Amino acid sequence: MPAIEPPVQSSEPGLVKMEDRKRPAADSNDSAPPLKKQATGVNGGSKPHPDADMPWKDDLERFQKEAILRQMQEYKREKSSLESRLSQMSKAATFHNDHLRVIDLWFKQLIDEVKLLLGSSQAEDQETSFKSSLQFEDVEEFETHLKSRSEDIRAIISQVQSKSQDAPADLSEVQSRLAKKLAEEKVTIAELEKTLAEKQQLEESLEEASLRYLVAEKKLDRAKSLTVAKLEKQQSMGIQRPGETAQSKREESTPANGGTPAGDRNPELEEANNKLTAISEKQKEQVQKLEAENASLLGQITEIKVKSSNFTDDDYAHTHLFKHLRSQYDDVVKRINHLEATNVQLREEAEKYRSERTAYKMQVEDETRSTIAEKEAQLMRAETDLARIRNARDELLADQQMRKAAQDQKKISSLKLQELADAREARITALESESQRLRLQIEGSNCDDNVNDMPLEELRAKYTSLERQYSMLNTELTSMQTAYTKFATLASQKVTDFGAMEEKVARLTAEKSKADQKFFAAMKSKEARDVEVRTLRMQSSKTSDIVSQLKESEATTRSLVSNMDKQASETKEALNTALSKYRATQQQLTESNILTEGLKQQVAELKGISISKDSTLSSTTSALRQAETEVAGLKQSLSDTKKSLDNWKNKSLGNSSSEYEMLRTLALCTVCRRNFKNTAIKTCGHVFCKDCVEERLTSRSRKCPNCGKSFGSNDHMHITL
Repeated sequence: MPAIEPPVQSSEPGLVKMEDRKRPAADSNDSAPPLKKQATGVNGGSKPHPDADMPWKDDLERFQKEAILRQMQEYKREKSSLESRLSQMSKAATFHNDHLRVIDLWFKQLIDEVKLLLGSSQAEDQETSFKSSLQFEDVEEFETHLKSRSEDIRAIISQVQSKSQDAPADLSEVQSRLAKKLAEEKVTIAELEKTLAEKQQLEESLEEASLRYLVAEKKLDRAKSLTVAKLEKQQSMGIQRPGETAQSKREESTPANGGTPAGDRNPELEEANNKLTAISEKQKEQVQKLEAENASLLGQITEIKVKSSNFTDDDYAHTHLFKHLRSQYDDVVKRINHLEATNVQLREEAEKYRSERTAYKMQVEDETRSTIAEKEAQLMRAETDLARIRNARDELLADQQMRKAAQDQKKISSLKLQELADAREARITALESESQRLRLQIEGSNCDDNVNDMPLEELRAKYTSLERQYSMLNTELTSMQTAYTKFATLASQKVTDFGAMEEKVARLTAEKSKADQKFFAAMKSKEARDVEVRTLRMQSSKTSDIVSQLKESEATTRSLVSNMDKQASETKEALNTALSKYRATQQQLTESNILTEGLKQQVAELKGISISKDSTLSSTTSALRQAETEVAGLKQSLSDTKKSLDNWKNKSLGNSSSEYEMLRTLALCTVCRRNFKNTAIKTCGHVFCKDCVEERLTSRSRKCPNCGKSFGSNDHMHITL
């Protein structure tokens, strides 16, 4: 069976939390090696549990049982809360399922009744231009829910819109008022959704507060455990006891293990021993004082627990929470009385308004019928006027097109005349330059005969005149070139225009023949339309029966509307009940907030207490370290003194072999007889060699060979003989 090591005493001072001393949960990996060593006996027999004779066995078992009980209580609390939440959610799910089912049936009935009111659809093959807000192509959920009825919805809404376009002014006013009321209803719904979202957030905060309350309750159950308090006390008091017991054991075991008697001690050693005994007595006094304080604190804790478990009515009456709840209760009672009075008044007013609404509805319907008849007559007159106006418009448009074509032709001819004028101007400039050139040429021809007899200056003048003629000739050539290009472009454009005009004449003749054919076809279609108008008038005379049927269906719709009004009043009452429930939930939330504030104050107090304890713990640990350093120095001085004492004894004894052998056998280990004694057991004070003690620890036979007292892995220390 697996051997379990006894708990190791912590060398660090101060209190250690119970959560830190708990063993970790076992790993679920079965292939990994065991965390503890397996005890392997030679004969394979079972050994008793190593903790069977330990003093903390009963406390350990009690502590385990109490931890299991606390965990079971926590599981019970979580189970009850989850069951309550599950029941609430199941009730809400059933209610919502019934609600959706009723809404689905009501929606189907509404579509059927609207179809009866509007009659059969006459434009089933035409594509509707109504852009419905119910076409949720981008939203998958709405598309899946409304896909089965999308065609019916679009057809009904398109018919309603086609009939609403011919509605009179009074009906549009009623529709605007209805739209305003619907907008107010949407605002109210948005406020209700906002309130529900706030309620959900408050519920989440309430769940967090309840979770913190459960954690605090778990800590309180842990604090109520007597075993935990006892173990904490043992942990706090067990820090200084091992040193005192070891010191006393060492003092008792020194003469028995070959040390010098009390009468032969060195004076310096006696002084050091006296110093250590004084320090131990002081520590004992401090420990007794701490035990007394701890006992008084435990008594106070028990008294507080008794008082907290048995509160009287007077204690509850003097609390701020009770006073606050009392004031809230009085306020709620006043509000309920006021709401009951206002509810009666509002019911009377609702009945009066309902009767007024029915009378007003009848009046509005009568007025609507008369105005619809008048508007239909006006519509017929307007249609005849519209046909006449359209004919006049077509004639005016044709006249306008003819005038516009003539004006465009005039503009084109004026542009061509402007181009011809520009070409004429260029030709005039060319002729002027040509005349000047010819004039200069005539003047120069008179002087050509006597060129050889001319002086130099006349020759220069002749040269300049020739240059002028040359420049004029160049300008004449450029102007002639520009005039020629313009005349050429105009001639080619005229040719193309004449060709286009011929093509246009041919096209217009073809279009005229087509227009004649269309005119005859239009006259035929007009005659057919006149026949259709006559048939439609005959059908309108037959629709009077349908109108009477529609009046009967209107009566049924009125009864349906009255039923809907009743349902609306019931829905308002349900909304009022939901609001009252919301107020009650808000009241519970305020109470939970008050409780959380109290818990926060307790947490702050506990934090202050933990900070003060941490400061005292740090001061205590620093003092303990200082004391340990002093003890180490004293141990070193004691070892040096013992060495010097052995040297002096060796010098005094000389070469006495018998006494040397006797002292040597006294210093040898009584178990193995090979090594010298250098390790002492703290629980009983007997001294052995280090190898024998370690062999006892590894073989799990942790008992002293001389007296049989058990010891742990930290219950031995190194000594120097």
